[in-house]
Amino acid sequence: MSLFRFLFLFIFFIPTVTVFADEPESQTPESETPNLETETHHGTDTETHHGTDTETHHGTSLQENEIPKKAAKSDDNKIVVKGSRKKKASSDGTAAQNSVNAKEIEEKQSITTGDAVKEMPGVYVNGDGRTGQSQFLFVRGFRSADVLVLIDGVEMRNPLSPNGTADLSMSPENIAKMELLKGPQPVLYGSGALAGVLDIRTKKGKGKPKFTASASTAVLDMSNSRYIPDTVNASANISGSEKRFYYSGGGSFFYTKGISMADSYKDVKENLYTKTPEDDSVIKGSLYFRGGVDINENNTWEVILRGNISKAEIDDGPGLGMDDPNRFLRNESLLFKTGTDSNLFNKIWNLKFDISLLLSSLRDNDPADKGKMAGDLKSRYSSLTFALNWKNSVVPVDWYELVTGLDFGTEWGTADYEDYSAGRYFNMDFVPNPDINFDAYLFNIFKPVDKLELNIGGRLQNNFYQLSLLDKDTDEQLPNETKKNIEPTFSVGAAYETPIEMGFKARFARGAKTPTLFQRFSRYANLYQELKPETAYGFDGAIQQYFVERKILLEAGYFYEQKHNHIDLDKRGIYSNRYRIENHGLEVSLHTKPFWGLSLRSSYTWIFKMQEYKVVEYKGEKYKAKTPTPTLRRPQHSFNAILNYNYEKKLNISLELDYVGERKDEVYNYPKTPYTVTVDDFLILNFAISYKINNYVTIFAKIENMLDNDDYAYSVEYGTAGITPWIGLKLNI
Repeated sequence: MSLFRFLFLFIFFIPTVTVFADEPESQTPESETPNLETETHHGTDTETHHGTDTETHHGTSLQENEIPKKAAKSDDNKIVVKGSRKKKASSDGTAAQNSVNAKEIEEKQSITTGDAVKEMPGVYVNGDGRTGQSQFLFVRGFRSADVLVLIDGVEMRNPLSPNGTADLSMSPENIAKMELLKGPQPVLYGSGALAGVLDIRTKKGKGKPKFTASASTAVLDMSNSRYIPDTVNASANISGSEKRFYYSGGGSFFYTKGISMADSYKDVKENLYTKTPEDDSVIKGSLYFRGGVDINENNTWEVILRGNISKAEIDDGPGLGMDDPNRFLRNESLLFKTGTDSNLFNKIWNLKFDISLLLSSLRDNDPADKGKMAGDLKSRYSSLTFALNWKNSVVPVDWYELVTGLDFGTEWGTADYEDYSAGRYFNMDFVPNPDINFDAYLFNIFKPVDKLELNIGGRLQNNFYQLSLLDKDTDEQLPNETKKNIEPTFSVGAAYETPIEMGFKARFARGAKTPTLFQRFSRYANLYQELKPETAYGFDGAIQQYFVERKILLEAGYFYEQKHNHIDLDKRGIYSNRYRIENHGLEVSLHTKPFWGLSLRSSYTWIFKMQEYKVVEYKGEKYKAKTPTPTLRRPQHSFNAILNYNYEKKLNISLELDYVGERKDEVYNYPKTPYTVTVDDFLILNFAISYKINNYVTIFAKIENMLDNDDYAYSVEYGTAGITPWIGLKLNI
C-alpha cells in the first residue's frame, strides 16, 4: 500500500478528536452596507481564506433566516444589500462578485462543481468533455491557471502538475456556498488570484442530528442507442450539533461508462478511426469531515479533513491510432486543516490562526497495448503544500476596520516520468527544491456614511527558492544558489448606493503569481534563465439598479485587465516570460426574487478583446507584437439563464439555458501539423424537476441536453454527450 493511501485511510478511519474557527452563530452581524451583491439566504455561510468566519470575504453575508435592519419590515422575497457600518466585514465590498448557494445548486441538480458555477457572468467552464472528466474555470477570457480555487480556505492545486490548475469536476454535494470574486484579488488572497478567486465553503453541522442520502442514475448519451443506465451519482451525509460541538461528515461516489474522449466533431476529425473508439469511463469518490467546538463565547477550534480519489480513462489524442483502451489518469488529494478563531476586547479585535496541509498526486499510466512492444508510459507528480495563516481584524470605531496578517507557505514534491512509447526510453524525472512564500498584508476599510465604502490595501509577496546548477565548462555541481522574488501588490476601491436604490462600484488592483514548481524545475525550464512572477493590472466598474421594492436587480459592468510576464512555452519548448495578455469586455446580469414562486437568474458576457502579445526587444527598446495564434477555447459571447419555479416548497422545476459563442481551437491530427479551426456556437438546454413527497423523501429527475444537440464541442479534442436523462431519490432523516 502506498504511503499516500495509508495516510488517507489512517486519517479517515482512525477516530479523531475534532474541533476550527467560527464565531458562534448567534453572533452573526446584522447587515446594511454598500456591498451590492445579492443574497438568497439559503443555507449557512462559513469562512474566509485565512480561517473561518460567519462573514464572507467581500461584504458580510447573513446566516439563514437573518434580515438586515434596513430590510426588517420587508418580506423574504426582497433582494437585500449586504454589509454594515457597525460590524466588521474583513473584506472588499467593492469587488465584482457573484455567488451560488446550496439551495440553488440543488434546484438545478448540478452534477459537478463546474456545472454549478457556469451561470455566473464572465465565466466559461471548459474541460475534457462532459462525462465526469476534468473541468476547468476560465474567468473573463483568462486561463484557468489564473484563477485561485479555495476549499475552506485551502488552495486546491498540485504545484507539480503540468497545467497547475484546479479540477472542478468534483461533487458539489457538501458545498454551502461558492463565491467568485473577479479581477486581481492580491491583498486578501495573495499569489495566484490574477483573474479571480473561487471561494468554496463547505457545510457545517447545525441543530439535531440529521442524515441525508441521495442516489441517482442516468443513461449517458441516450441518443446513440444507449438505453441501459450506465452512470451513477450518490452521496451521504450526517451532521448536527450538541451544545458547543458541531459536526458534518460524509462522502460521495460517481461512476460513468462514459463516451470516447477521442470522439469526432463535425468534419474536423472525420475518417480518423478504423473502428468506433471505445468508451472512456470515470470513477471518483470523496470523504470529508468538518467538526468544531465553541470553547467559550469568544473562542472556537475546528478541524477539517477531505480526501478525493478519481480514476479516468483517457486517450493518447484525436488522431490516427490515438484511441487507447488502457490509459488511465489517477488523481488523489488529501486535505487537513485546523485552527482557532478568537474575539478579544469586547469583539473589537478578531484573531484567526490556522495551519493546513494538502497532499496531491497525479498519475498517468499507459501500459503497452496488447501485441505491441512499445507504448509503455508512467508518470507521477506528487506534492505537499503546507500553509500557516495569521489574520487580524480590528474595528476601533464603527466607520473603520483594519485587516492585517501574515501568511507562510511552502511547496515541494517529486516528479517521475518514464516513456517507452516511441520505442526508446525517455526519462523526464526531476526533484524540485522547496518553494517558500512569506507574505504580509494590510487592508483598510472606511465607511464614513451609510451605504458608502472606500478601501485600500497592499501586500508584500516574498518568494524564496534554491537552484542547483552545473558549471557550464566543467559540468561540476555548483553550490546551491538562493533566489528571491519580492512583489508589492495593492487594491483600491469604492462602492456607493444612492437613495434611489442605484449602486456604483469601481476597483483597481495589481496582482502577482509566482511560477509553479513544474515551470521552474521541469525539463521545460531553463534553469539559467530565471522566470519572473506573472503580474496583472485590473480595473472593473459596475452600475446596479433595484426595481419593484428590491425584488429585481439589474447589473452592468465593464472590465479591463492586462497581464505581464505571462509564462508559456516558446517555440523552443521552454517556459519563458515573453508574453503579455490584454482582455476587456462587458458583463450584464439580471436577478429576481421569487414572484409567485417564479425566479430568474441570467447573465451575458461579451469579451470584445482577447489578445496575446509577444514582447520583442529591438535595439535596446521593447515592443509588443501580436502572436499569430489566437486565444484558444474562450468564447467572446456567452449567455446563461435559469428559470426556476417552486410551489409551496414541495414541487421545484428548473430550466437552464447555456449558450456558448464561436471560439478558436487547435486540432492535433497526428501525424499532421496542428492547425487552428473555428468552433461553432452551441446552445444546451437542461430541465430539472423534484417533488418532496414528505419530510423524509424527495424524488427528482433531470434531462441534460434535452434538445439532443450531439454535434457540439467544448473542445474539438474531446467528445460530448447527447441527451442524458437522470432519475433519483433523496432521503432526509
